[in-house]
Amino acid sequence: MPAPYHMKKFKFTLAPVLEHRERIEEEKQQVLAARVAELTAAQNELGRLNREFKRYSNSLRDGHKTLTSHQLRAHYAHLEFLDRCMVMQHAVITGYKSAVDRARAELVDASKDRKVIEKLKDKRLEQHQAMEAAFEQKELDENNARRYRSTA
Repeated sequence: MPAPYHMKKFKFTLAPVLEHRERIEEEKQQVLAARVAELTAAQNELGRLNREFKRYSNSLRDGHKTLTSHQLRAHYAHLEFLDRCMVMQHAVITGYKSAVDRARAELVDASKDRKVIEKLKDKRLEQHQAMEAAFEQKELDENNARRYRSTA
């Protein structure tokens, strides 16, 4: 009686491609996280500028009658400076929002690319398992047929 033949173990030939796409996706996740961190920092800076503007505005309003003309000019100059900084910070935030959107879109594309290869791997694994099951069934049928012939 010949030794039973076994099918080869499943080997996905595109495994290096899948690994490469997984690495790309991880890189895109890191880039997105960095862009989100930059956006958050820029928004925090805008919040700080807004708080400082309010504090100087309140200080100016509350002490308007007691401040000298030199102090008034300094307060107004500082408020104008803060206002310009806030306008620039809004532009910075807009740029970071665009960068976050681009990074998110690139991550989505990388995820899609990875999923395509993963689905192909799953499909090939299912095919391999089906062939393996059919092979095992054929072996069982042949063994049963041999046993039947030897008892008859």
